[in-house]
Amino acid sequence: MLMHVEYRVTLPDHDWVVAARHKLIPSVYAGIQITREGLGKPEAVTYSGPTYIAIRSGKHASSSAFAHGLDFDRLQEFYSITRDAGQNVKPIVVFSVDGGPDENPRYQKVIDVAIHNFVKHNLDALFVATNAPGRSAFNRVERMMAPLSRELSGLILPHEHFGSHLDSQGRTTDEALEKANFKMAGETLAEVWSQVVIDQFPTIAEYIVPEKSEFDPESLIAKDTNWFQQHVRTSQYFTQIVKCHDMQCCSNARSSFFKVVPSRFLPPPIPVAQTTEGLKAPDKHEDSCSYKFPSMFVSQILKPDDILPIAKTVSRFSLMTSTAHLLNRVLLIGCARSATCTLHHKLC
Repeated sequence: MLMHVEYRVTLPDHDWVVAARHKLIPSVYAGIQITREGLGKPEAVTYSGPTYIAIRSGKHASSSAFAHGLDFDRLQEFYSITRDAGQNVKPIVVFSVDGGPDENPRYQKVIDVAIHNFVKHNLDALFVATNAPGRSAFNRVERMMAPLSRELSGLILPHEHFGSHLDSQGRTTDEALEKANFKMAGETLAEVWSQVVIDQFPTIAEYIVPEKSEFDPESLIAKDTNWFQQHVRTSQYFTQIVKCHDMQCCSNARSSFFKVVPSRFLPPPIPVAQTTEGLKAPDKHEDSCSYKFPSMFVSQILKPDDILPIAKTVSRFSLMTSTAHLLNRVLLIGCARSATCTLHHKLC
């Protein structure tokens, strides 16, 4: 039997941006489960764990370092990921971020919030790392985005659940009603995402009201430049905050971190290869493809003075201690735009 049907598909027009800044901003945090007895095994760091999503109004709040600092306190509800046997925050915390201006590890506000959390929770070490441009897909949280995005297919969040707060020109006429509508849309989205289970781990989503979107900057635990110099190392893609061995400054270590990393700070990643002169870093950019990055344990033994090709380059790779006039700068000396620093260009 042959059939021929003619029909016209009609759909209502979609004005995706109803008015300026009418959007919801989700901040997605993925807890990463690390298997026990996995020392030295990269596969021990999995891609699975619970997911937390803080949803904010794009009109009345923003995604900022202070907002993420407030979210960190909520993340502690994931006891299996963030708490030790004594229900304290685990002594070593690692953040892998996407490098945006609100979480880039070399930005001062991000470092200030990291120092606040480091001191507040008596951590042994806190690390904030990001990938180089073009490699953000390797951030483990990206694995969580596909199932979350799937739930948005066909989902429409009405912007005027309690009535329209906009005039014919898209201007706000009732701010209280506008906030109520945003809250309803955010809570609806949170309810949808909270039903998602990823790799048998739960997802917890909540709408953050604008009045409690960030913690008060006045409550920030601040440290002076001398403390910064002793405890912080920062570079283009990586910031480290580590306890010192001065008992008058820092309390006893809560972990075995200093037995694994006796130098306190993780060494810079420098690729090496076996040459007639021993292990050496590449002298030219075109030679670097055949060089390999050694493990962290090997990197701690190697001395940059011995493996870098020339003495001039050694100084370019030395991690600077911080000084007051360089707090807002990248503390990897002189490499950012130097044409002669080919190895740093390769690492970046």
